[in-house]
Amino acid sequence: MIRQNRIAVTLLKQRSGDLRDPLKVPLFRNHLFSFAQGELALHKNLITCVIVGREKPVSVGNDTNETKAQAVCIKPGVPHRVIVHDGGAEIIYLDGVTLSGQRPDFSPLSAEWHGLRTAFQTQDNNALTTFRRMLMDAPTPVDPSVMRIVERLYQDPFDRLSQLDLAQDLQLERTLALRHFKATTGQTFRKFKIWAAIMCAVHAAHKGEKIGRAGIQAGFADAAHLTRTAADVFGITPTQGLSGLTGVISIAAP
Repeated sequence: MIRQNRIAVTLLKQRSGDLRDPLKVPLFRNHLFSFAQGELALHKNLITCVIVGREKPVSVGNDTNETKAQAVCIKPGVPHRVIVHDGGAEIIYLDGVTLSGQRPDFSPLSAEWHGLRTAFQTQDNNALTTFRRMLMDAPTPVDPSVMRIVERLYQDPFDRLSQLDLAQDLQLERTLALRHFKATTGQTFRKFKIWAAIMCAVHAAHKGEKIGRAGIQAGFADAAHLTRTAADVFGITPTQGLSGLTGVISIAAP
């Protein structure tokens, strides 16, 4: 990771000039799912996740580890189940937030994380920035070229960008382009594409689009493909998820 960050810094110096104004480049996004009482089967998050129980603690665990707390941070790529008790919970995904390697797979968070829901609802950029920084291991260099690709994935995941497209856009050899993308975003190019696509489908379906059509518009082959991916990423099928989802918000990360 240190070597990758050095590569990112070098590329920034070569290509991007003064990046102190964040308005000059596209931004990552934060996502909030308001979820009713229920259970999420074994799955792996693609993105750093925080779950905050509204009235009661949430239970997060797998066959070897379990945490029960009012607010829990979950590392990406770790198999886990979730139990949301009476009152429901907010499930928050923070794109671009890379956790320390020393952080446990599931770590309880302080009571102040209850304010994260309010920060979303009021679009309090200062508060959202504070919450993100509380989790981040270290600031990751932001390359505008990568962020423009991230924005393309957000806006049109059906546009099937390939590894060669990535390399061409970044003007790098393919392997170096993939490493640079991960160093900037904290996630592989392939997995970030899946994440952008499934978030597109979630928003469309939550607004009333039929699940199969929402999936196809987001780049999935069919409804079955979307269902399998949702189970892998969220631990629940789209039909089950929509029945328990009372709201979803995605806003730019300041």
